[in-house]
Amino acid sequence: MKRIALLVTLALPAVAHADDSNFRPYILGGQAAGMGGAYTALADDGTGAYYNPGGLAFSTHSSLSLSASVYGLITGSEANVLGQGHDFNFSDINTFPVSTAIVRKFGARDTPDGSQNTSLGFAVFVPDAIQIDDRDHAGSMQNAFFLSGISQTVWAGATYSRRIGNLGIGVSAFGLLGSEIEFLDLTEASNASNYLTITSRIDKSVKGAVLAAGIRYDASDNLRLGLSVYSPEVGWGSRRIFTRVTTASDGMTPQIFEQTDDNLSSSPNLPIRIQGGVAWTDKVWTFAADAIFLGRRVVTDNLDMAAQGDDQTIIRNNVLDGSVGMEYMAGGSVPIRFGLFTDFAQAPEPVFHTPGMADPNPSNDAHVDRYGGTLSVGFRTEHTETDVGLIISYGSGKADDPNLASDDPTTAEPTIATQLYSYIFITSSYAF
Repeated sequence: MKRIALLVTLALPAVAHADDSNFRPYILGGQAAGMGGAYTALADDGTGAYYNPGGLAFSTHSSLSLSASVYGLITGSEANVLGQGHDFNFSDINTFPVSTAIVRKFGARDTPDGSQNTSLGFAVFVPDAIQIDDRDHAGSMQNAFFLSGISQTVWAGATYSRRIGNLGIGVSAFGLLGSEIEFLDLTEASNASNYLTITSRIDKSVKGAVLAAGIRYDASDNLRLGLSVYSPEVGWGSRRIFTRVTTASDGMTPQIFEQTDDNLSSSPNLPIRIQGGVAWTDKVWTFAADAIFLGRRVVTDNLDMAAQGDDQTIIRNNVLDGSVGMEYMAGGSVPIRFGLFTDFAQAPEPVFHTPGMADPNPSNDAHVDRYGGTLSVGFRTEHTETDVGLIISYGSGKADDPNLASDDPTTAEPTIATQLYSYIFITSSYAF
């Protein structure tokens, strides 16, 4: 029964590695995505509100971003999940829309470039999404691991931004709708009479809100500076959990353990985000760099149900991420962009521990640090711009999955996890 209790405990956390830990599985936007997310000192298009509401004041025309589509391949592995030397490997295609935005210019034309001084924007975008649906087995050992899940957060909100000379000031308000569905099915069997199966499903829904404020200052004709602050997410959420364990041994009647818990809570956990950026630009070249601080946050739910394994504690530690990017405008109409970025995990690293003892990483089930690069090429006319690009990131770290390689049923030992994400994006916008 100790073995059953351990595997039930390990099955209940978020099995699909939803990003309660990482900030950006891919980079949002058109120009921003091509430049590795180094966009705080620019942020003058429809998706700029996600980087700096103050940058929207520097839009020169009203515009409509028809959307950005992302087509991704997510691959990875987790060591020894199916037994010693038998890793769980996954590979999945992800396809989803990323953003739609409109910017309306109005007000006096008293700005240095003669554009109207006030911008009002509305945007809907998905800055984080992941879908996994894979299975693997360990051959003659008859161990099998099925893992599927989908997680995404939709942001929708409005931005007001005003330009006063070389200074732009903006504020945004966003409503967030997050959802996760996570399913795990694990079998450990030596023969038809000795086996253990675990089936677990978790459904989550979170409704929240984030406020933001930012400034952009053009210190000279070439130098731009930006600073923005995004509040911690506030709101409410719910969870539902189902777990079933079946075990059998030679000469023993099979035993079934089943647990269903509805009406659990799931609090929003996005932390405060502060980012600053600098950019240098002329008619041909643009160079930009960002620093992004993500603050510590701890949220807890249903601590009174810890004995049943239904409590949830999400831990986010302080993290500093960075982005650098460049753009070259070839022939006055073909922007070529390149960028690099980091996406460090905020969760504590899973550690070897004994169930029943304090676990420093109770509900974040993975700590994977990612490093990425971006590349894009576009075509610009008087009223339109279309960009096509590639985002690639590689991550490595540890995951706290059920591990059939463990010989000690009273301990939980994290596995080595690697990830490779690659996305193709297509963006299009129309200025009028």
